[in-house]
Amino acid sequence: MQDIKPRDVQVASVGAGDTSVVRSRTWERLKFEVEYSLQRGTTANSYLIQADKTALLDPPGESFTEIYLQQLQQCINLSQLDYIILGHVNPNRTVTLKALLELAPQVTLVCSKPGAVALRTAFSEQELKIWVPRADETLDLGQGHQLQFIPIPTPRWPDGLCTYDPKSRILFTDKLFGAHVCGDEVFDENWKLLDEDRRYYYDCLHAAQYRQVEAALDKIAPFRAKFYAPAHGPIVRYSLSRLTHDYQQWSQQQTDKEMSVALIYASAYGNTATLAQAIAKGITKAGVAVESINCESAEPAEIEAAVEKCDGFIIGSPTLGGHAPTQIQTALGIVLSTAAKTKLAGVFGSFGWSG
Repeated sequence: MQDIKPRDVQVASVGAGDTSVVRSRTWERLKFEVEYSLQRGTTANSYLIQADKTALLDPPGESFTEIYLQQLQQCINLSQLDYIILGHVNPNRTVTLKALLELAPQVTLVCSKPGAVALRTAFSEQELKIWVPRADETLDLGQGHQLQFIPIPTPRWPDGLCTYDPKSRILFTDKLFGAHVCGDEVFDENWKLLDEDRRYYYDCLHAAQYRQVEAALDKIAPFRAKFYAPAHGPIVRYSLSRLTHDYQQWSQQQTDKEMSVALIYASAYGNTATLAQAIAKGITKAGVAVESINCESAEPAEIEAAVEKCDGFIIGSPTLGGHAPTQIQTALGIVLSTAAKTKLAGVFGSFGWSG
């Protein structure tokens, strides 16, 4: 039996010498979600910019909290950390964030408006310093690092936020352009070997939200990025144009499919979203397009339009106090008034102590 390497943290310079990647690595399957099914390990990439002010981007989830913080404290004095920039907020990441705030209570958290709502919910008993950049606002770290922000909301990550650094020409893309694969290579020198991993990652995470991915690609196009710095896998340096084209092509393939399913869901703690991801992957694999709609962030008109044009729909719901949440009840009302009775329908859900 082959020995599995222990989890570790790798630090390397990226672009300009004052920007580093802190890669939390696991060589085995990290979680049970379908996106990890190729079982090639993964990396949780965090980034550190040290100029006149210091910014940390995207700390990892709780699977790496302890070893990550140990390594991070060897890189910087946390009392001198000024900002933590969050590409998205979820319960997994807030575990590490809580530990960071205990060590660096002075930091300002930078996130999108939906991200700020999620943070205040997660830290309801704590006063946080949060800055939500408005359109065209930048964050000046000094020495040319004038960070720009691009909101990229999707059904799975309504609070999605990309960050661009014109000094290093790095676009920090969070969930875009990643791959669940672990190795010693920080960059994508052997990018041809990543084709399967990248496509599988896209199919699992983005195929069902291809419309929002297309919108995100349009938003980031004006930025003169030399690097894509994703949340998972190698930093994209040598295949940036190719991978951008691949994302455009894969999204277009979803648009061109003859049949489509609307996948409508809400998720209280992430479990229903995990089920939705697996269902979307299975439907996509069968050659049917999926449009994923998160009721917690979608407008009623968006739900109505999706139900009208789809060939079938699936509704997923958690239980809160034994009942479906208000967002699902609203969506059901739209479905009942919009969908033809001949359309195929399905349901799924998750439940806990509330039944």
